[in-house]
Amino acid sequence: MELSPKIARRRSGRKSGAAVIPALVCLALLAAIAGCGYRVSYNVRVIYADPLFSARALTNVDIAVLPFLTVNGPFSEGPLETGVMLKGLKSQRPDLRFVSHEKFEEVFPPRFNRRWIADFYGGLFRQEVLTVKNMDSLWVHVEQPYLLVYSLRDGAEIINVDQSFFKHVTVICEIWSRDGREVVWRASYKGVSDDSRMTDGELLSESVKALVRNIPPTAPEYGRENW
Repeated sequence: MELSPKIARRRSGRKSGAAVIPALVCLALLAAIAGCGYRVSYNVRVIYADPLFSARALTNVDIAVLPFLTVNGPFSEGPLETGVMLKGLKSQRPDLRFVSHEKFEEVFPPRFNRRWIADFYGGLFRQEVLTVKNMDSLWVHVEQPYLLVYSLRDGAEIINVDQSFFKHVTVICEIWSRDGREVVWRASYKGVSDDSRMTDGELLSESVKALVRNIPPTAPEYGRENW
């Protein structure tokens, strides 16, 4: 079941958000979404990269983009709707071959317990690595060599007493290897905006695109270059 990942609203005793925003602006660059000049400041940090994971591993292989995960379950609406999300990812990383979570799910046989897929998504969100790793009945059907997983870890809209506000989110991105059943790359996104025009979905969509830009670039297969 898909439920909204709407960012929680909180009230602050601050008289103004001016003291908060500049401290975060220095962390990142101004980002634009869908050609609009929304004010977004963000910081992307690579938390983990498997020393055996090479950028070459992502060359010419399918990467299944799983639905955006929240505490309420998978979410796929607005800017995070599957087709829109895939289009945004491909625009940022045309060197990578993304496929939808529908492609990931359609290979499971008719008698497969679909609840196991929901349990799989829940385990990924909660970062229950051993539980996910040991789901043999699911992994045996996975066709894509890699899975791209986005999870909303935290989000809030802070409203100050003068009615100024800002939104902030924290999103984790992971690449899971099918063969090793393990995370080979993980990064975090911390974003903030004081732009009243920006919706929750648009701020989360920016996190998706900023994180994918930081995945290691693919490498050419030597001996097959066009000269």
